[in-house]
Amino acid sequence: MSGRGRGSSRARPNGKRCIPDVHVYRGVVVWSSGPPDAPLDVWFHPAFADSCLSYRQAFESQLSEHARIFVYDPPGHGASPPRPKGLTITEGAHLWCELIAHFSRSRDVVLVGHSMAGVIASRTAARLQRLPVLVIGVEANLTRADAYFTGLAAQFDEPAAFQASLRTKILRMAQRDEIVHRFACSLELADPMTLWRLGRSVFAQKDPGAAFRSLRCPKIHYWDAIGASQDTRDYIARYGLPQRRLDRLGHWCMVNAPAAFYAAVLDDIRKVQLQHDRLKCAVRVPRT
Repeated sequence: MSGRGRGSSRARPNGKRCIPDVHVYRGVVVWSSGPPDAPLDVWFHPAFADSCLSYRQAFESQLSEHARIFVYDPPGHGASPPRPKGLTITEGAHLWCELIAHFSRSRDVVLVGHSMAGVIASRTAARLQRLPVLVIGVEANLTRADAYFTGLAAQFDEPAAFQASLRTKILRMAQRDEIVHRFACSLELADPMTLWRLGRSVFAQKDPGAAFRSLRCPKIHYWDAIGASQDTRDYIARYGLPQRRLDRLGHWCMVNAPAAFYAAVLDDIRKVQLQHDRLKCAVRVPRT
């Protein structure tokens, strides 16, 4: 079932919530909803070892009234089966480009990547034939200090051993944090080889934020400055990166405060669209 180009959704009986459409393309499970005639598509990529569940409130948010929403589980995550040799950052970006070409075609798109997926979002944006309207890195990896979980992969020679160690750490954290408990549930569905190879691919990046810095399209970094490492704070200040602070909302801000998160996404999209409209008007005004 491909559902090519579809973005509709089925309303629930109360009229307030919707059931997203489910598609499968090349073994990747994709969920979508939103008005078919919406002006753009917003794509969400979950974090390392996470799943579409982190973005489930997107389909009930105000954003879904103004854009088509696409959320997918990469291979080896959530409902999508793994690939035999796992996945790398480069392969992940190539896959995202394929999904966009299949579902969005020539429509305007916004890319949202969480944590290490922020790196994949930037790599994807650079590969697209048409630049995205906006790229949002949510708590995205900018420095090697941001590789909280992925960096552990470099310490193991066996995928199963890495996943077992990561699982132990996450379950210990989940005892103190309900949001981490949700992540632990997604981790149970993740493929060991995928996590091991992807984690090592992420940790091999000497400058994870380079792709984001070099983007030629509008971009913004969402972050909780209170919980960020000093390396990340210095990096953002050094390069003057466009940013939106979501202090005290933690690493999983879309889960901890979904209303605030999706309102921020919609607000930043509107700002970029307004700037674009003003630029077009300025070009059309004849000089006197």
